[in-house]
Amino acid sequence: MSSSTGQTSRLAEIDERLEQVRADLVAFADQGDLDEEQAERFDALEAELAELEAEREPLARRAATLDRVRAAIQGGPRAVEADRGPDLISQRRDPFADLAQVRTGMVPVSDLRARALTAIEQAPDYVPDDQREQATRLVERGDRHGRIARHMLLTGSPAYERAFEAVLTGEEVWALAPEEQDALRQAREHHRSVNIGTDAQGGYLVPFYVDPTIIVLGDGVVNPLRQISRVVSITTNTWHGITRTGIEVEWLAEAEEATGTQPTYGRPEIPTHKAGAWITATFEAAQDTTITSQIGGLLAEAKAEEEAEVFAVGTGTGQPTGVVTAVAAVASSVVDTAGAGTYEVGDVYALRGALPPRYRSNSVWLGNDQIFLATRQFAGGAGPSHAFWADLGVATPSQLLGRPVYESSVMADEVTAGANILMLGDFSRYVIVDRIGMTVQHEPLVKGTNQRPTGEMGWFAHWRVGADVVDANAFRLLQVAA
Repeated sequence: MSSSTGQTSRLAEIDERLEQVRADLVAFADQGDLDEEQAERFDALEAELAELEAEREPLARRAATLDRVRAAIQGGPRAVEADRGPDLISQRRDPFADLAQVRTGMVPVSDLRARALTAIEQAPDYVPDDQREQATRLVERGDRHGRIARHMLLTGSPAYERAFEAVLTGEEVWALAPEEQDALRQAREHHRSVNIGTDAQGGYLVPFYVDPTIIVLGDGVVNPLRQISRVVSITTNTWHGITRTGIEVEWLAEAEEATGTQPTYGRPEIPTHKAGAWITATFEAAQDTTITSQIGGLLAEAKAEEEAEVFAVGTGTGQPTGVVTAVAAVASSVVDTAGAGTYEVGDVYALRGALPPRYRSNSVWLGNDQIFLATRQFAGGAGPSHAFWADLGVATPSQLLGRPVYESSVMADEVTAGANILMLGDFSRYVIVDRIGMTVQHEPLVKGTNQRPTGEMGWFAHWRVGADVVDANAFRLLQVAA
């Protein structure tokens, strides 16, 4: 290993550890007086932070210098300082230049993000504008460390697209053009580095502009939970969050000592789970169509349909935890219907009244269309039952008791004992975690039951996603009483 490679690797290690140390220190915010063990932990983290920052400074300076020198050798000066802004950088460079430096962390985050935005603009014509906007928001709002931008650059070049299509139709890697081989090699090395403790195992990362872990087709139509929930993207295996209970306020007399109640901090973790899909196509179809765009669309549709189910009623065992599953497990968040085996207008009001006030302003309804049809019938007669459902002229009214309405086709559609038929809650407390990067592995010869060729080739795609509720008190679930 060369000294520059060793320095780059160490710089990446330091950045990773700095992120964790800073997160651990933030967890001490607003805690007031620390006990002896907490104070020792804080001091140790503070000392480690100082040491890491001191070690990082010369490594980062050398990396920036090497970056400028290499750029000058390859064709002119580069703007790498963050304060020069992304527009200047993106105007001066091919976003896919120097992929080895992109992969090894030699490119500043500001440059990575600027290049990624340019790469999004240069994506193939078949990528719709709304998908480009989704990718742009992901880079601008959710990529502070440049990891998603790096992934986009390593899987978005025209050379990588050509190489990806070639290997997925059975062409040998050695037969590719040199620039295509290089793009494929850099993406493979990136794939190995982000698969902690594992190899890429022969798979190839899907180009980012057709990757369903980045581009969500039909967002909010097939799967409304992605529209109303909190969605985060990571490049690791598990999402780590921080929660905190509220601070109690007290009224004090002059010179009276405060009780000093402290909020309670939590560190919820949401693991990602692997999902897979198998696709086949005839040799003729593979030869006559654009494989990249076809596979991307098929996988996005299959992924959205599956996630619509698991995000609602997933078990949490080997798959994401559904919001209904998680809330149903917390007795205080479940509201029984007034009558056994029945659903009446008063149950809607009871569910609305049971949601704590702090969550009401951001709450929405979730239920099956059949339950909403039954609910709509409550508005048919005279008296108070007609007033709570808005926009009666449309198929499904947009608001129920003043809050938005969303359909989940996998929630219970019949009023039977024990069925979870309606939910109201603040879905920002339900977190969906996307691990960036979908992998596709090619099977050049599909065989039938007699182990003879069928004239088809196949592709196995797999990705990782997780989801769970981080605050069950933000939801109320209507359950039919037995």
